[in-house]
Amino acid sequence: MSRRLRTTTAVVAACATAALGLTTAVGASASTSRAATAAATKAWSQTLDDTVGAPFAIALAKGDVWYTDGAASTVNRIHHGKSMVVAHGPMPGEVAGLAASADGKSYAYTTTDYSNGATTLTIRTAGKAPVVADLSTYEQRHNPDGWRTYGIVKNESSDPQCARDVLGGLTGGEATYKGGIDSHPYAVASLGNGAWAVADAGGNDILKVDRHGRISVIAVLPPQPIMLTTEMVTAAGLPPCVAGVTYAFEPVPTDVERGERGMLWVSTLPGGPEDPSLGARGSVYMVNPWNHSSTRRATGFLGATDLALGSHGAIYVTELFAGKVSKLQNGRITTAAEISSPLSVEAWGGYLYVGSMGQIDQQTGEVKSPGAITKIRP
Repeated sequence: MSRRLRTTTAVVAACATAALGLTTAVGASASTSRAATAAATKAWSQTLDDTVGAPFAIALAKGDVWYTDGAASTVNRIHHGKSMVVAHGPMPGEVAGLAASADGKSYAYTTTDYSNGATTLTIRTAGKAPVVADLSTYEQRHNPDGWRTYGIVKNESSDPQCARDVLGGLTGGEATYKGGIDSHPYAVASLGNGAWAVADAGGNDILKVDRHGRISVIAVLPPQPIMLTTEMVTAAGLPPCVAGVTYAFEPVPTDVERGERGMLWVSTLPGGPEDPSLGARGSVYMVNPWNHSSTRRATGFLGATDLALGSHGAIYVTELFAGKVSKLQNGRITTAAEISSPLSVEAWGGYLYVGSMGQIDQQTGEVKSPGAITKIRP
């Protein structure tokens, strides 16, 4: 079964998750979000750009701030205080993930073409021809999560057939299914030596793309099972027969960062509603690229759309639907900054660089009011 990939710009902010009423949760967030500025934060802040619609990713290199704008399908660079477009993606479509090499000579970004579903990673290096990796074709040929089981994995409902009918109807197929062919690359990290890691929110995996554009799998993230209680089902507006079902949601990776000793850190959405109806279920994983394993290190984030690695082991996580950037350190989660609709984050030199989402019409993709790139001292 193919998952339903959400491609309207506003919903892409939640990384195109599937099943169990995400439309309502995301729609509410996109239509009621405040102006995406640092006005909500109590920390020192400086607005670097207030013309961006959907800054899905931020990268820092050689004193410059790079970011993508999913609403405009562009890669942008702030140099000496001035923002400029350095690359364009497909229209209708988006540019989402972005990373730059440490020396600033190379950068890579992901694209999704809404007209045909084609997805790519483009690597640009000064003085060389661009390298384009065809991610969607790789997904079609290999489907790395095709062996994973999602949906109903245990059915203790009062009416099991009713539960199967309801949950199968929400996903447009079977209530229990294997991973389908689906690619929506959302984040990139530099691995060094010209290689890049890509978090594919549609494929539920972390891929490696080398300097020549060759693709391989680093890890497939695990399903996110949850037993649906009567309270959860009521809050989600679902029929009572769904209570008692254990449902394995898809993991939906939203960012990847390379940490110490080459370990990768990944943020995930839980593959279902991001409102509190099923609880705050966004997570942070550590991925070992040598044995392809993943270990969940923290959970409880409401809309974990991005993360950043700070000093002394600190990890910063955007909570899009909670209006804050959280700090994970020594197993403890605290609030680093309160800011409206935080979508992306990077950390450097004691500062956070946060991309906030603007108000976007889900039907037309029109930016009603812009978001911002903000530098914050938490």
